[in-house]
Amino acid sequence: MTISQIEIRNIKGIAHECFKVQLKACKPNLLVAPNGFGKSSVATAFSSMNTKRIDLAEKDYHKENDKLAPELSVTVNGQKLTADKTKNEIRQQFDVLVVNSGLTPKAKKHFKGAVSSTIEVKPITICKIPAKAEFSYKPTDAKTSFGQNGKILPNVSDLLKDSRLLGTIQGVDLSKFTQVRIQTAVQAIIDKVNHQNGSAAFISQWVLDNCIQELRAVTTLNSISERLVQYGAVDSEIKGFFAAYQIASIHAADPKAFSAATDWLYYVTVKAHYQDLLANFKSSTWQWAKVEETKKKKELVINFPKAHQLSNGQRDIITLVVQLHKTLYEGSKKPLILVIDEVFDYLDDANLVAFQYYVTSIIEEYKARNQVIYPIILTHLDPGVFFDFCFNKHKIQINYLLSKPVGKSKDILRLVEFRDSEQSEDMVRPIRDVLDKHWFHFHPDTHEIADGWPSFLPNQWKNSDLFKDYFTDELERYLTNRNYDVVAVCFAVRIVIEHQVYCLLPDADWQEKFISEHGTSNKLDVASSAGIDIPESYFLLGIIYNTNLHWNQGRDYVSPLVSKLNHPTIRQLIAHVASAAKN
Repeated sequence: MTISQIEIRNIKGIAHECFKVQLKACKPNLLVAPNGFGKSSVATAFSSMNTKRIDLAEKDYHKENDKLAPELSVTVNGQKLTADKTKNEIRQQFDVLVVNSGLTPKAKKHFKGAVSSTIEVKPITICKIPAKAEFSYKPTDAKTSFGQNGKILPNVSDLLKDSRLLGTIQGVDLSKFTQVRIQTAVQAIIDKVNHQNGSAAFISQWVLDNCIQELRAVTTLNSISERLVQYGAVDSEIKGFFAAYQIASIHAADPKAFSAATDWLYYVTVKAHYQDLLANFKSSTWQWAKVEETKKKKELVINFPKAHQLSNGQRDIITLVVQLHKTLYEGSKKPLILVIDEVFDYLDDANLVAFQYYVTSIIEEYKARNQVIYPIILTHLDPGVFFDFCFNKHKIQINYLLSKPVGKSKDILRLVEFRDSEQSEDMVRPIRDVLDKHWFHFHPDTHEIADGWPSFLPNQWKNSDLFKDYFTDELERYLTNRNYDVVAVCFAVRIVIEHQVYCLLPDADWQEKFISEHGTSNKLDVASSAGIDIPESYFLLGIIYNTNLHWNQGRDYVSPLVSKLNHPTIRQLIAHVASAAKN
């Protein structure tokens, strides 16, 4: 399934936006937009839904006007699902979880009306605390009930306190054990066992030699036995069957008590899991998040210290990992839309790896359960930062909320595609090398491609100087707020900077070394080695000129550049560089 559109009305900063996206199931989906665009409005749209409707806080209405009706729609495989103040078609088909940093202000009144405030991290509720219950099991009673060879039964006391039991019985209908047909078959096996003489080991071997097919035919016990062996909870198939027999018998004696005991075991397992999880992330000997039980509400929660007692990165990674793991314990079979709202703004490289590892782990766990998850990551970061870490760039799905049509960049993108096409490989003088030197970077000499220039590109561009005239004009259009070719501005910034630095080099040898170097950043390193004092703005504008201009079918070259070029500081830096070039 693919989510192809998200439409939002009257939620926070969004009056009405319709985002064309490609959100794939079980893949990391990035929604990229600059700060201030309204990513938090997208997160709020999803988090404000309950199972029946959208329920917005007063501050989250567009312009804080509760007369403006909020609405969220997603289109899945061509079907539009809508949530508003009267209905929620989305939650009928999906579960939704929004992960954010959880920061909230808290005011405290003091003596004589004084008020102080702090920034705190909201506790995360994991689950309700069930009533404590244990399985009704005594090994001696079980052996006596079995008969004279009850000694063959393994003691399952420890197993009944082991989290592996939960996986062992998951999906097994224990109520079938009481069916007459199954009870008759099991009793026949018990009677045969009780007619044997010898030690427990001898009788176990006799059962393996004479009754194993009859035991395997009891599917309820066979399923449990196979899992017990698989999980390493028992060391033989025979012990697995007789452990399964006791588990099924406990359930048959009192199904409600058995269910209560499994609920308690599940709770104890979850609590221990989160305690271990927080311990694994602990990097401070001072304050840390804690797993605690609330007596009033009877809930298991993660409580955080005050925000200033944790670093921003620590807070964000703990919040993220706890909430990601929470998705695995909710138990729903619906597909999950998981929205991660920029919780990694403060993560260092190691925690960014941890973030991607845990997102990938959640995806793999859902796939192993044959369940569907849509991880949607809202970010202002350049997607390239993720390619350096765990996310496989062939799986990651990138969507720009500020998506722009190719527009005027159509021809220059065709040039990029032509430069990287296979047809240039077989030419005597590879066009790729010529284009790299004279079109994609500054070169003091004019070059013209007389033969082999494709008909689908503007004919005048076959002359490198005329091509430079084109992107110089587009740079001027950009700086004067007219419609411009976005990719051409990238070329212009790159070549203007290279030209300026080339002119500062002390002699022809350094200039030749500069020209022969690949990549603008490397060229600037050459100039620095020559003792040139390069303006800091030239390095900062690497965010523009370092754009990867190698062809990748389906890649959006325009939207990320538009996002950067629209920033007022970037525009100002480019204006300074262009002005220096004119002078």
